[in-house]
Amino acid sequence: MLKSGLIGFGASVALASMAAADVTLDLGSHTLTGNQLANAGSHLLVGHVTGFTITFDYVSNTAGSWASDMVLLIAPPGVAGTAWGGFNTQFDAPNNGGLWGFDGAGSAASGTYTDTKTWDSTAGGIWEFGIGNGWTTSPEVSYNNVVLTLHGSIVPAPGAFALLGLAGLAGSRRRRG
Repeated sequence: MLKSGLIGFGASVALASMAAADVTLDLGSHTLTGNQLANAGSHLLVGHVTGFTITFDYVSNTAGSWASDMVLLIAPPGVAGTAWGGFNTQFDAPNNGGLWGFDGAGSAASGTYTDTKTWDSTAGGIWEFGIGNGWTTSPEVSYNNVVLTLHGSIVPAPGAFALLGLAGLAGSRRRRG
């Protein structure tokens, strides 16, 4: 009895710590020409976001475009979308989050780029993400391995908690048998 109580306590501590954690999302790889926006996924999230870190591999086979032309668009449910980056377009996003820390000609070379931004948003439901090429006349470039880490008190899809609960039940059942 004590053992199952300790397991339950441990599980509740683990769930509580997960509830106040950063969430890392794989937004994929996208090859885009100028003024092209790609859907980078939808994720069920609940909580308060205080900022994010984005990392991606930029590949340009021709001169003229920069990694800072990449636009990240985040649209929480029921909240106007916000875009960061870009040169001369942000795809009509209602809110401008600002430029990247690696803005300008210093980001012309292919390589890995990362930036951290402060941003405040609270919402629960389906969050939409987009990656775009924010220079309208840009040649084709690639934004590969785009990883976005949302900072704050965020809970990912409730299905993750359901799977943890089932795993706990299966483990306790196995030990008894």
